[in-house]
Amino acid sequence: MKKFAFLALVLAAVLALPAVASAQAKPDFSGKWIQDMDKSDPMGGGPGGGGGRGPAGPQNITITHTAADLTIERETPNGVMKTVYKLDGSESENTTPRGSSKTKSSWDGAKLVTAGTQTMNMQGNEVTIEMKEERSLDADGTMVVVTATKSPMGERTRKVVFKKA
Repeated sequence: MKKFAFLALVLAAVLALPAVASAQAKPDFSGKWIQDMDKSDPMGGGPGGGGGRGPAGPQNITITHTAADLTIERETPNGVMKTVYKLDGSESENTTPRGSSKTKSSWDGAKLVTAGTQTMNMQGNEVTIEMKEERSLDADGTMVVVTATKSPMGERTRKVVFKKA
């Protein structure tokens, strides 16, 4: 009987390991970040562009990451712009002076994947952009954000790398 109890205990511990490893695989993106211009793709004129060198320099962002959501605050010439992504699989809605977005976020291993649509007013025309963003941490602690966009103007993928500020 003792052998059976020991084997049951070992089996329970082995079965619990994937759940523990899965929970540990989700990184915490919290902190102040600054864009690494040398490692980031240049800003382009395509859909979803923004954040490149520009006149203001690299992006500075602050992320607050909880179990419930990921909040990103970006410094802009017009003040701080705040974006909140819900992490429970429900839809997140965010509004900016340029338009609005509806997205859903989920985990793919250690990557946070956010996908949805962004509606923008471009020269008096309403344009809908499909977007997918993958956010991850590299072994050296840098945060990599790869954003793919698709709009009537074409498709584009851009990688932006951030280091802790």
